[in-house]
Amino acid sequence: MGRTRIYLAGWAMLAIAGTGAAQTFHPDIPRAWDDKEVERFEVPLAQRDRSPRYLTAAEYYALKVRTIYRCYPAYVDGKEPPGYIESLKQKEPEIIFDASKLRTREDWIRAGKVVFEAENSFSPARPGGTRIPPGVSVHVSSEGVILGFIPGFSYIVRKKGVLEVGSNSCAGCHTRFMPDGSFLEGAQSNLVGLLAAAKLREKAPIPDTVRWIRDTQWILFGAPWVTKREEFEKSITLEELVRRHTAFQPSVFARQGTSSTHPPKIPSLIGIEEIRYLDSTGLVRHRSVGDLMRYAIVNTGLDTLAHFGDFQPSAVGSGFSGEAGTRFSDEQLYALALYIYSLKPPPNPNLPDERARRGQRIFHQQGCDGCHTPPLYTNNKLTPAPGFKVPEYLRQTDDIMNVSVGTDPTLATQTRRGTGFYKVPSLRGVWYRNAFGHNGQADTLEEWFDPARLQPDYVPKGFHLGPGPIKGHAFGLKLAPDDRQALNAYLKTL
Repeated sequence: MGRTRIYLAGWAMLAIAGTGAAQTFHPDIPRAWDDKEVERFEVPLAQRDRSPRYLTAAEYYALKVRTIYRCYPAYVDGKEPPGYIESLKQKEPEIIFDASKLRTREDWIRAGKVVFEAENSFSPARPGGTRIPPGVSVHVSSEGVILGFIPGFSYIVRKKGVLEVGSNSCAGCHTRFMPDGSFLEGAQSNLVGLLAAAKLREKAPIPDTVRWIRDTQWILFGAPWVTKREEFEKSITLEELVRRHTAFQPSVFARQGTSSTHPPKIPSLIGIEEIRYLDSTGLVRHRSVGDLMRYAIVNTGLDTLAHFGDFQPSAVGSGFSGEAGTRFSDEQLYALALYIYSLKPPPNPNLPDERARRGQRIFHQQGCDGCHTPPLYTNNKLTPAPGFKVPEYLRQTDDIMNVSVGTDPTLATQTRRGTGFYKVPSLRGVWYRNAFGHNGQADTLEEWFDPARLQPDYVPKGFHLGPGPIKGHAFGLKLAPDDRQALNAYLKTL
C-alpha cells in the first residue's frame, strides 16, 4: 500500500520530521518567476510574434500560495466503511507541506513527492460517494480502496464539514500502472486517455454542453493565427469530440496548448535532469532547476493566462489550470524539482544477450548513435519539422540539427506549443513505455519499426482518427526482419 498516493500524502510529513540525524541541507532556491529568466526560458514559437507573454513577476507573486492538504482514500461502490463520509466531514484540514520543517536533502525530496501528488483543482464530492465512470477500469485493494493517482478518486478536506475531490496533480499524468500491479511515479501514464473519454461522455447530458465544449476547447487549443474561432467552432460538435477522445490511447493526452487532433504522447519524467529541452516540440530550454520550476508553473495553467500576440486564451484561467487565483510557492516548486530529479527507472528485466548485442552492433552500424548518442541516448538537439525554415538567430542560441526526419509538422507548427521543431527524444526506458512517435501513433517499438506503417492505408495501433501512415523517422525500416528484432531487443535493454 506504500506506493499509493492516498497513503504517501498522509505519512510523508511524518517521515520528514524523523530525519534530524542526517546532515543539514542548505537549499539554493532560485526565484522561479524572474522576469529576465522568463523571457528566455522558452524557444520562440514558429510564428515568433505569437510567442507567449506571461504575467510579470510582480503579478505572479501577488497570487496566493496554494496550501497542500492531506487527502483520504475513496472506495468502490459498496465497500465504504459505515459512516466513513461523515467521519471525513468531521476532520480538521491537515496541511502536509511545511518548508520550515525540512532539514535534509532527503526531506526536501520527500516533500517534493507531496507536491507531485497534490491535486490543485477541486470540486464537491458526490453526496452518494465515489462513482466510477463507465469504461474506466481502476486498481482496487482487497479492502475496496481505489488505488493510484486517478483524478477525482480521493477525498480532500480543505474546510471542516466540506468534502471535495481533486484533480490536476502532476502524478495524474506521470504515474504508470506496471504489469506487477505497482505504480511507477514519474513515468508515462497509461490511463489518462481512457479517463478523458469517460469524463466527456459523463458531461454529454448537461444542458448547453456543446457551448461549454466549444468554449473549453478554444481555451485549451485555440490559435487564431492558425484557425479563426468561427472556423474552429464549426468543427467542434459533441459527436466529433467524442470521436476524438475515443481515439485516445493510453499514454496520449491533448494537454492545453497542443491539439485534440494531433495530441502529444505523455513524456516520462525519469532522467530528465540531463535532458536539455522539455516538451515534444522542445518548447522549454532546460538549463537549470529554475527552468524546471518555471516549466511546472506554466504547465499547471499559467499558459492559459498568457498573451499570444493579441490573443489570451482565458482572462481568468481555465478550469484545468488549478485552484483559481493561486500559485505554488518557490519552496514547493524547488522540492518538486528535486523529487523529479531523484526519480529512478525500475530494474530492467531485459538483460543483454547475444541477440541484443547483435542489435547494439546494428544500432552503431546504422548511425543511430548520431542522434541517440549514449549514454543519454539523445544528442539533446532540435530537429526542424518539415517545411519550417530555421531563423538564423536561433542557431546562435540553440542546438539545432540540419536534418528533418519527416514527422507530421502539425504539433510543431500549428499549435501554441509549436516551435517549428521536435526534440530528439531519449531512448532510455523504452522497454516500459508505449506510444512512440511524437503523437503516440505507434503503440510498440515493433510497430514503430514495421515498414507497413508508412503505407497510406495503414491503421495505427496507437492514437489515430482514421487510416493513414505514421510519418517520419524511416531509419531502420529497411533492415531485414531478423535485424529489426535484434535492434528492438537491444533498445529494450536501455
